[in-house]
Amino acid sequence: MLPVRRESAQPGGADRGPVAGRNGAAAQVRSAGRPSLLIADSEVDDGMLDAIAGGGVEVSVVADGAQALLEIGLQQPAALLISARLPVVDGVTVVRTVRSVPGHDDVPILLAVGPDDRPAAAAGLDAGASACVGKPYRVPEVLAMVGVIGTGRPGPQSPRPAEDDVLRGGPVLLDRAAHEVRLDGAVVSVPPREFRLLALLLEQAGRVVPRETLLREVWGSAHTETNTLAVHVRRLRRRLGEAAGEPTIIESIRGVGYRFRAAPDPTA
Repeated sequence: MLPVRRESAQPGGADRGPVAGRNGAAAQVRSAGRPSLLIADSEVDDGMLDAIAGGGVEVSVVADGAQALLEIGLQQPAALLISARLPVVDGVTVVRTVRSVPGHDDVPILLAVGPDDRPAAAAGLDAGASACVGKPYRVPEVLAMVGVIGTGRPGPQSPRPAEDDVLRGGPVLLDRAAHEVRLDGAVVSVPPREFRLLALLLEQAGRVVPRETLLREVWGSAHTETNTLAVHVRRLRRRLGEAAGEPTIIESIRGVGYRFRAAPDPTA
């Protein structure tokens, strides 16, 4: 099992190489090829840390938001688990700050929220969190979502049949091989998670895809906060040029799921 490192603030620490740490905490020493997860939470359970480390993931833990931002810059972890309630700098601000840095668009960020943190959950998703996970943590749920590390995809998945590289629906074209989305021929920038969400909807164009299926396939767990899915669908609609009040090509079917309304292009 890989060790779990708890970073601690130590004023006046030694130089940490190219970047000297203001709090003096030693950076995670990485094993070649091992994915890494940084957790910002003072209440994380040792049992969960051991379970994640036992899966071959290097884990570092910090206790406040300022230290989290410092360690993220130094370590460049593959994924982040950030508590919404952090001292010094709150979790939502950490998420927003990370997303504002070029090259961090596709870093998986899980925002941990308690029963009273619904406003923080919504704000965190709007700030760029990939998903929300509930506190107290459920180890299987966290492990499933941490499965995105190193692959950019959720944890273990069932084998899928060979798929066409290009999917079309109305004015939308999705090219898997090029990882490109076009709207009426113009390239649209779509982050990896929304790209997978759009691909799943296009595969079933005209049919309703249940929420549970979308959450399991895109986030790795059907128990993810449903608001996570709603926020990503809203972002995807905006990227596809939909303004408030306009007819949508991604329909919300209350209590069931979502449907890509446009019929597939007959020339596909």
